[in-house]
Amino acid sequence: MVRAAVADAVALAERLEGRTPAATLQMSPPVLVIPQLFEPDFCRRLIAYWNDHDKLADMVSTGDFRGGGQIAEASLKRRLDTPITDVELTRAIAERMQRRAGPMIGKAFKTVANHFETFKIGCYDAANAGGFGRHWDDTAPKAAHRKLAMSVNLNTGEYEGGELVFPEFGRIRYAPPSGTAVVFSCSLLHEALPVTRGRRFGLFGFFFDDQGAAQVRQWIEADGGRIQVEQAR
Repeated sequence: MVRAAVADAVALAERLEGRTPAATLQMSPPVLVIPQLFEPDFCRRLIAYWNDHDKLADMVSTGDFRGGGQIAEASLKRRLDTPITDVELTRAIAERMQRRAGPMIGKAFKTVANHFETFKIGCYDAANAGGFGRHWDDTAPKAAHRKLAMSVNLNTGEYEGGELVFPEFGRIRYAPPSGTAVVFSCSLLHEALPVTRGRRFGLFGFFFDDQGAAQVRQWIEADGGRIQVEQAR
């Protein structure tokens, strides 16, 4: 019975592969696309959480944990963020990451990114040309622990614009379906293009390893600051 089930699964995979059109890429950034990380109901749950909680406008990292470690910089970033402080929701995200994304991340990047900063649900609004200009995620002095960044669209099809691009690798634009994650090195230059119609909702996070977690704890002890760091379980 097990052997038959395996054979059926292989046959299904081969049929699905045959339906996927072949394409030749001249240049592509080294990113990992993870389909169906979040199911549709979970995407809607995250958007509802954003609607029901306080927002932070246009905040970017200063690399200093004191004073919250962030400053408003609308010339670079125009996004309303809601940090996820709910323990159960954070656990639900981490469980999906561990089950659906962890093995793929390990294969693609040869790293165990088992720690994460507080997840954020963000909204880019066409009303103010919401977007995030070209930047890196690990260049601030106390952001060097970050290894991988993740962007998950939550409502694809309800807005226009807002694509994720990596300028060093050409003009390829990423606009994946709702629930699909794009994971990439924090050392890659990237940009979220302005939204031109509607509102784009996304789940955003940063991941790092045990060494990075130890460094963060040292910084916290030295500065007396606060940053929420969790370990995937």
